Amino acid sequence: MHGVFEPTDLRIIQEVYDRMASEPWFSDGVSYREEFARYVLGMYRRGLVIPEKLEALCKIAAWKKFRATKSIFEGFRFLIVEDDYLMAREATERLTVLGAEIAGPVPSVAEAVDLVEHGHELDGALLDINLGGQTVYPVAAMLKMKQVPFAFVTAYEDRVLPAFFRSTKVFTKPASWETIVSDLARERIAYRSRIRPLRRHAS
Repeated sequence: MHGVFEPTDLRIIQEVYDRMASEPWFSDGVSYREEFARYVLGMYRRGLVIPEKLEALCKIAAWKKFRATKSIFEGFRFLIVEDDYLMAREATERLTVLGAEIAGPVPSVAEAVDLVEHGHELDGALLDINLGGQTVYPVAAMLKMKQVPFAFVTAYEDRVLPAFFRSTKVFTKPASWETIVSDLARERIAYRSRIRPLRRHAS
């Protein structure tokens, strides 16, 4: 593709750039962001014009070259509720490497409820749905009341959720822990930005 871009082309390029640049792990450096914008433009110019494919390739490039050098989830505390030991360990190790603080992991509803009620403030939670014959929904309900973002992580692709949780994101195992906590971190940041003016007004 050569020449002047049409408005539709520019919109696709801008949307892909904006989604990647809004990721919590994306670098704040101006030069990095300008270079990434040129990269997206270049890929589109080469013929990668399908938005989903353009975004998928650019996300790989962004993660490899344009992410922040600091721990990208530093300051975020995530609860992991998972009764599969190996899966829980994998999630814990990966998120710890990314700079997150971990609550748990815990394998049962009772332990998760205790952490939500009495533990430190949470920024998000990763919830396995089936925990030794029990469902994690009581924990999810508590998190929802506390306005803590969470996602379900399950081995069952066709799992039907109760109506109360239909809007909750569901990820199928094996999961991309980075993708899950990126979504949760964005939700938490948006929540903080909403309540900050309210707190200032109240004080």
